[in-house]
Amino acid sequence: MIGRIPCRFLLVGIVIAASACDNVSWGGMELGLQRPSTDTVPLVEDSLETEASPPPSISLGPLLYAGIRDGSRARIFPVAELTDGGLRPLPGGAEGEELTQQLLTSRLRPGTELTLFHQGVRIGTLEVEESRVSDGPYCGTRGQAMGHLQLTPEAAQAQRFLALERRQGRYHPFGSFQELRTVYDQRVASLALGSEAIPEVGAPWPPSLLEIRQDLQVFQLPGGEAPAVIATFLHRDQLRVAPAPADAYSLVVMGEPTASGFDLTFTWYRPVASAGKGAARYFSRLDWDGDGDQEILMEVMGEENRWFAAMNRGPDGWVLTYQDPCGAPRDGGE
Repeated sequence: MIGRIPCRFLLVGIVIAASACDNVSWGGMELGLQRPSTDTVPLVEDSLETEASPPPSISLGPLLYAGIRDGSRARIFPVAELTDGGLRPLPGGAEGEELTQQLLTSRLRPGTELTLFHQGVRIGTLEVEESRVSDGPYCGTRGQAMGHLQLTPEAAQAQRFLALERRQGRYHPFGSFQELRTVYDQRVASLALGSEAIPEVGAPWPPSLLEIRQDLQVFQLPGGEAPAVIATFLHRDQLRVAPAPADAYSLVVMGEPTASGFDLTFTWYRPVASAGKGAARYFSRLDWDGDGDQEILMEVMGEENRWFAAMNRGPDGWVLTYQDPCGAPRDGGE
């Protein structure tokens, strides 16, 4: 008769080990669960410090860019975020610095293509070759991209551009472009518009309107029979970044053609004494919000830097709808 020799089994992890079990009948087994020694295998929660979660990245929608020609290349600057309601300012301070770094490593990295526009017409592309944090000329923390221009022959001499990211720009077809020059009737009309606006805004009369007119441009709006005119008048001031005396002012007027002349459809008056210097001039135009009407971007010169402002067509004419926060008037109004 074969005697029974008890077998003992030890469960370690998932391995069952047995000893001295030859020629035995099964009389049961004993199981033991053994935890790894904490002296040799430390627990994760005991040995690792909890790492701080990285801050969430700043989320922005599509951006509007502005460009300035530099030979065969151009410098491109972010203007604002495009929203359903128009333009939204880019963040400032520490958030703006973080945003700029994100733009440089994502949307403005080398090889990125931007779609270029001039006077409301798609005219080509710019491929980013290099980008960096901007040290001017526009206020606020912005990225700056440099790239080679690829333009249609009609726009080969264009000096200022608007740009959209490629996924936004593809919805704009190429169009015919023609550079317009001012003619005598338009130059006379700009003076008449200035004469009409000065008493309306309560500005002091200058010795000569002709002498203070420092910028005059014409452009063809969609559906218009003839070009519109937009002019900048600066009393005791210059269209550049520089201080201005307290009694100086800037006046921007826009007129659209009618059967009998030009109707005054936009006025922007900014006295230095109450609002600070803000000498604006027409930059370019584009239907950047996709509503079927073109919007106008202006470039504004202050005492120490320059910034962007925008105007949209309203039911009673054009209105100023956006201005970079760094250009806000001192008194909170225009």
